Amino acid sequence: MVYRRSLLTGIVGAALILNVALGATLTTGGRATAQPHPTLTVDAGHTTTQVNPTQFGHLIEDIGHSVEGGLSANVVRNGTMTEGGQNPPSSWRVTEASGGRGAIAMDLTFPLTAANPRSLRLDILSNGAGQRVGVANAGFSGIGVRPGTRYRVVFWARATPGFTGPLTVSLESKQGAVRAMTTVTGLTSGWKEYTTTLTTGPTVPVSADNLFVISAKAVGSGQSVWLNVVRCTGPTSTAKGGARKDLERLLAETKPGFLRIPGGNFLQGETLPNRFQWKNTRGPVENRPGHENDAWSPSYWSTDQFGLLDYLQLAERMGAEPVLGVFAGYTLDGHAVAKRDLGPYVWDALDEIEYVIGSTSTVWGARRAADGHPAPFRLKYVEIGNEDMFAPDRTYDEYRYWMFYEEIKARHSHLQIVATAPVDSKSKPMDVLDVHHYGMQYWDNNPSLVTLAGRFDYADRRGPKILVGEYGEEKKDDGTNPTATLADALAEAAFLTGTVRNADIVLGAAYAPAMHSIHRADWPANLIGFDALSSYPSPSYHVLKMFSTMTGDHVVPSSISGADGAIQQVATRRADGTVYISVVNPTAAAVPITIKLTGATSVSPTASTTTLTGNPDARNSIAAPTTIAPTAGTTSAGTAFVHRFPANSMVVLKVSTTGSAAPLLAVDRGISLQATTSGSTNRYVRHQNYLGVTSVVDKKTTSALDKADTSFMVRPGLADSSCYSFEARSDKLRDHYLRHENYRVKLHKDDLSSQFRADATFCATYGNSGQGISLRAYNFRDRYLRHFNNELWIGSNGGTNNYWDKSALWSEDTSWRVTPPWWRSDVDVPTGYHSLRVTTSPWTDHYLRHQDRGQGPLGWISPVNQQSPNLDKEDATFEIVPGLADPSCYSFKSRNRPNDYLRHFVFQVRLSAEGRADDATFCAMPAHAGAGVSWQSYNYPDRYLRHYDWEVVIAPNGGERDYGKLKDYNTSALWLADTTWAVTDPLAP
Repeated sequence: MVYRRSLLTGIVGAALILNVALGATLTTGGRATAQPHPTLTVDAGHTTTQVNPTQFGHLIEDIGHSVEGGLSANVVRNGTMTEGGQNPPSSWRVTEASGGRGAIAMDLTFPLTAANPRSLRLDILSNGAGQRVGVANAGFSGIGVRPGTRYRVVFWARATPGFTGPLTVSLESKQGAVRAMTTVTGLTSGWKEYTTTLTTGPTVPVSADNLFVISAKAVGSGQSVWLNVVRCTGPTSTAKGGARKDLERLLAETKPGFLRIPGGNFLQGETLPNRFQWKNTRGPVENRPGHENDAWSPSYWSTDQFGLLDYLQLAERMGAEPVLGVFAGYTLDGHAVAKRDLGPYVWDALDEIEYVIGSTSTVWGARRAADGHPAPFRLKYVEIGNEDMFAPDRTYDEYRYWMFYEEIKARHSHLQIVATAPVDSKSKPMDVLDVHHYGMQYWDNNPSLVTLAGRFDYADRRGPKILVGEYGEEKKDDGTNPTATLADALAEAAFLTGTVRNADIVLGAAYAPAMHSIHRADWPANLIGFDALSSYPSPSYHVLKMFSTMTGDHVVPSSISGADGAIQQVATRRADGTVYISVVNPTAAAVPITIKLTGATSVSPTASTTTLTGNPDARNSIAAPTTIAPTAGTTSAGTAFVHRFPANSMVVLKVSTTGSAAPLLAVDRGISLQATTSGSTNRYVRHQNYLGVTSVVDKKTTSALDKADTSFMVRPGLADSSCYSFEARSDKLRDHYLRHENYRVKLHKDDLSSQFRADATFCATYGNSGQGISLRAYNFRDRYLRHFNNELWIGSNGGTNNYWDKSALWSEDTSWRVTPPWWRSDVDVPTGYHSLRVTTSPWTDHYLRHQDRGQGPLGWISPVNQQSPNLDKEDATFEIVPGLADPSCYSFKSRNRPNDYLRHFVFQVRLSAEGRADDATFCAMPAHAGAGVSWQSYNYPDRYLRHYDWEVVIAPNGGERDYGKLKDYNTSALWLADTTWAVTDPLAP
């Protein structure tokens, strides 16, 4: 039986991407008109990929006082008397009562420390009986007070000789009503640290309109008191400190899998001195100089009292994986550190990593222990820089990324390196690429996140992995509410369905920013809003929490038909059979959908529902924190049931099922099978002289034979279509399959016998070692595909043969990682002269051609036929040849300019004899829409050959407009059709 596609007879449909379930079937217009109801089919008996522990996380960036004045829990602003460099220090004022008089000034005469030399001097000019003189601090737009609340106060003070106090420390309303009060004595002429507590009474009114006051009462005149590093810490997450309690609680309740720390522009700073210098954020707070947080305007002072250790402990308390950002030599003013000067910054990053994970026998591991955390932290991901795609002159690709990558990997080979801009993956590998997606309302060149639900459906699986380090539907606002609307949140929910569906490549996603004071306007939409007293979750927060707390551990196949294209969905399941079905309906009409659950032994008659809906323009606020909030309910369920999804809603259905699940492989797609046994992970299943073996293959392998022999086409099982057969990829071995014979795995031609078909059928199970998949022999249920001494057998665990049935390493040897095939093309295209015809209606009479548009010969589409001038026909004819960069792909050689090839330059396709071979190489993939072929860029594998407004480009399925481009070539509208081409006979033979 021949399953291989024939280009000449047409290519059938768009197949599933490996390990990716089908997305929504699109229809045009608004409300669906198909009858009966749209249908959502969920296969609970199969899984497509595992959901990552890091699938949802947070960006912790000091923006809008989210850390300084937020997470840090210190309610005193400018306690180090440094902000703004003003005299007297900003945020402080004299407070006087009953005729007392005083004055304040900044004083540099007696520095507390070199890091904090400025102090606040209070001169007591008159302070007789019944009088009071002091200093007051209004905090960060107020200080929150609640009944029965404890505050920890720590400050440094000195006084004129002979004056020992007392000083009164209090929290007061702006009208002078005392909320809590205590006294401090024992002042000396030298600097000394004082610690005390304030506790509010049970009847204190809830209020944010309060002051922190240090004063003297009836102490006479002529005295002076100096203050520095003043802190008053409100309720925190732990008894020993931690972060502001309500903010950490909101973050923790989303059960984040990762935290980007310290994230965003705060890491870089506007200028080099104001970058995040982690060494200045550790040790006693009086020795931390702080820095101007000039990443945002107006800037504000960061005392750095919430330092690197606090970020790490925050992640540790939440059970989240820290994604450690290290400064990579680029600041927001566009300055990139020269290569000759970058070394110290690389070493600083190495010291930082040692501080995080080094043993106490190392220099920085010992200093971490001295700071109170002897045990190393968990660390898997290190991110080099932040948003380095904005850096000038490609310095990130040319040397900065490479210098950090080489030195970090040389010392910590287990760490995964996260790049913040694409780099040349051949010479400078990317383990993970951090991409940021923001919606269109705020960033005018970006599409709405609704359109990006399929962004990763066609992303290449060869790597790197993707971390969506920032996402958000950002809507312009008047600055009075730093959180977004329900409509924005539903756009984000639609986008998140795609990140979950593609969890095999998308490690996780973080809304950005996580928090923002309602009294700042640095960013228009944030996950959590807060003031000095309280905080509230946005609709975006509820969307994220619904996903993070109601997503299973594996994605299951799901597809929807007959629905509006804006409706998005994803389904997951847990090992216990619980299935979560998440449906996003951002339209203005309620939609009843028939849900069909297949693959389960039984399905419960009821399901629980969690629904987020309401006015799409509504927001939450400090005054109305629950305007938009999820509600719980139940609905009838079963193997087939109808549920009505409200307009403007996200709904999660939780359904209990019984029955096991098995991995689902994408049929009629190429794969390679990688060994998972330690020491053999560079080996792949291969046929060699018709015998099954494992062989070393890597990116340096250039042999076409190596690539072909380690690649297989997945076919429905020859004996049972619920299992699989693996056909050789080479054209010369068409209809040859892996099969076992006397337990040895070989490659034989299908003889159509029932014995052959049983021997050539394997059933996928979860990996016996816990990794990847295992392939059970169809007709020997206790035997699995195993490599032993680099040979392939079907072996049982401790079976009768002492060779291939050995128990040692059996679980590992029978577990395989499914990878994209080394032979890049999944479609065979005949070489020779051909033309490429557009398949998008109504331009199906247009062909790809080269045409001089005043910028040299550009890739273009125009109507061409046999009656067209010879020049037009020749311009639209190309010789398809083996790829210049890889023979498993193809290149397009001009018919009438035989030295020139189609190649992309800054994503624009043009005809040129000069350029990299990679840029002129395209891999043939199954058609994205209907019949034909889709041409994948060899070196930008998430981009495909596309026509757009007559121009030909390489473009991904959605995403931000490419920098400097006037047109949105990356729009997802018509992308499937625009990237599908019919390969025809040549217009000019």
